[in-house]
Amino acid sequence: MKAVNSSFCGFSRLLFVVLAAWLVSFASQAQEVPFLEKKLTVSFDQEPVESVLKKLEQEAACRFSYSPSVLEVKRNFSGNFENRPLREVLETVFSGEVQFKTKGNYVILTPKPKKEEVVISGYVVDEKGQGIRNATIYDPITLKSSTTDQFGYFELEVKNPAEENFQLIVNKKNYSDTLLLERKSAFQKIRLKADEIDWQKLGKSVSESAKEVWFWTKDSKGVRNSQNLDSTLSRKVQFTLVPFVGSNKKISGAVVNDFSFNLIGGYSGGTRVAELGGVFNIDRGNVSWVQLAGLYNQVGGQTRGIQWSGLVNMALDSVKAFQAAGLINLTTESLQGVQAAGFINYAHQDVQGVQMSAFLNRGRKVSGLQLGLVNVADSLSGVSLGLINWVRNGYRTLEFGANEMLPLNLSFRSGTRRLYNFFQAGFRPESLDTPTWSFGYGIGTSPRLGKNSFLNLELSADQISNGSVQALNLVSKAYAGIEFRLQKNFGLFAGPTLNWRRYDTGFSGHPELFSYTDPSIFHESENAERGLASQLWMGFRAGFRFF
Repeated sequence: MKAVNSSFCGFSRLLFVVLAAWLVSFASQAQEVPFLEKKLTVSFDQEPVESVLKKLEQEAACRFSYSPSVLEVKRNFSGNFENRPLREVLETVFSGEVQFKTKGNYVILTPKPKKEEVVISGYVVDEKGQGIRNATIYDPITLKSSTTDQFGYFELEVKNPAEENFQLIVNKKNYSDTLLLERKSAFQKIRLKADEIDWQKLGKSVSESAKEVWFWTKDSKGVRNSQNLDSTLSRKVQFTLVPFVGSNKKISGAVVNDFSFNLIGGYSGGTRVAELGGVFNIDRGNVSWVQLAGLYNQVGGQTRGIQWSGLVNMALDSVKAFQAAGLINLTTESLQGVQAAGFINYAHQDVQGVQMSAFLNRGRKVSGLQLGLVNVADSLSGVSLGLINWVRNGYRTLEFGANEMLPLNLSFRSGTRRLYNFFQAGFRPESLDTPTWSFGYGIGTSPRLGKNSFLNLELSADQISNGSVQALNLVSKAYAGIEFRLQKNFGLFAGPTLNWRRYDTGFSGHPELFSYTDPSIFHESENAERGLASQLWMGFRAGFRFF
């Protein structure tokens, strides 16, 4: 046993040493700066380039590999460099005519090949000279773009740039934009000035962070470019396979197009006329007049015209349009127009127009029509038609009452006095084992008669059962009554009803309708073939309400 414990302890110590060595090695590699990005402070006074390279080898702890017959290393060079990257020093020494490649401890120097396309490279730095990561550099004519690495370095191919046509734009979020109009050399050092803090703009940017849509590629160059470019470019037409793979390249999020055709999906700064997407369309800015997608549309700005998708339309600003979606229409601002969806319509602000869905419609101040299973609004000056209509500042009552059949009734009304719906239930405790009870639904309207009085006109239907529901025994009512409000939250009501009963004649277990009243049934009929019969009589309703 001691031998086993000793072996185990020895193995544990060995494992700890190996793990510690690996962690130290990993940490050192993670912190190691590439040779070309090592900061040097050196000076040269009429020294041969060959000697300059040897001195740089000592300072940067690397080796240069080059052919003296190809590179001009006998000429003299003078220069002072303070805390500059080795890459910048070499660019200056060779006047931008040499390209660099690292391999192990070696930096390989070769002449730049002659091409139609010129590679513009350099650093984007802040006012202190520190490299700025993820800045965007682009050609506004060709829309070719590049982003800086962690050291602020970039490379961008520009096709045969004539001096008079040369333009590069540099953008970085929270920095002032910079426009380069001269190509003094292929190597550029671009200094950006930080913007002064605008607290209102800062708060807005925080509130709009939820508008980021490319969460699965938010570290991509295309998304970083979109964040950096506040200003927008314009194009007549965009053709896209997927976002950032198309005619507007990696700055598509900053380009507003007249027409946009996206085979799978597109991402752009906005659309002025029409946009078609096989699967999805996403625009950072405004869209008009037509946007069609197989599954999903999203607009970060205003939406105008027609927006149609197979599943979801999402508008992050106001909508003045016809929105049609197989599943959901959503706008975070106001709606003027029509929302038609297979499941949900949602407007966070006011609605002027129509919301139609199979399940839920929601708006704040609704002026128009809501048609759906459930309709929700803060206030309503139009009409809601549905099984449940909830208006927060509307008409709501909890009612306790009696009628000629059941002495105990409870109902809840919601909507507006123009049109409301209600659910109700009744009970007659003649037998605790098999009580007579009812449940039903109705709609009504309640115009004002006087200061504290209202007319109630209602249609409802109730299933009357004795114990469990086993057969049809439906009583439909037309009610016309008066409501008197005695206090702000309390009132009385009473009025006559016209009742029509429709029941199954083949079932013998229907409860007795009238056990404590004796209304006169003035009409009866029977359809023997269908096994149904009907009855008509006059009744009453009375009780009190809480508002």
